[in-house]
Amino acid sequence: MRKKLQVFISSTFSDLVEERHAAVEAILRAGHIPTGTELFFNEVSLEFSKRWIDESDVFILILGGLYGTMLPDDSKSYTHWKYDYAGEVGKPRFAFVVTDEALRRKPYDFVTMETYQRLQEFKQSVMETIPTFYAEDERHIKMVIRDQLPVYQRRDDLYGWFSGKEIPDVQQLLEENAKLKVELEKFQSGNN
Repeated sequence: MRKKLQVFISSTFSDLVEERHAAVEAILRAGHIPTGTELFFNEVSLEFSKRWIDESDVFILILGGLYGTMLPDDSKSYTHWKYDYAGEVGKPRFAFVVTDEALRRKPYDFVTMETYQRLQEFKQSVMETIPTFYAEDERHIKMVIRDQLPVYQRRDDLYGWFSGKEIPDVQQLLEENAKLKVELEKFQSGNN
């Protein structure tokens, strides 16, 4: 049976539309299931995000030029929180850091002084903790995802999703199990 991984994509939203699109496309082309709350909403509750991360097999982070919208307590951004949470619950993670050159090609200025230092510290922490790839353009993101997902797909600790067509008929398995139990009981009673 071929399992499909559910892959959670996290990033800031407005600065990384093309990069997120490239990641979604690469995941779909590889036959897996992309998800991420930013695919549906700019901001969602932490509980909603937790559920989607919990149900995912792999967590991909894309870092660009913005730190992101801050949590109500101002402790960190939503993107940073999702990354931390995925690590806390043991999700395998890898990241992309969009290069400064690629950011300069974008049509708007990203640097906001109030969160610049936090973004740099976050990037440094990510690069020291998990596999990180530099993204010069969307093509790099697609290539890395194409190469990395088969590695995760082979892991026995990641359950993934299976098509109902590939799952054995449960009723048939139950009937076979019942027959084997009867045979085992006969065998055991004959040996006593």
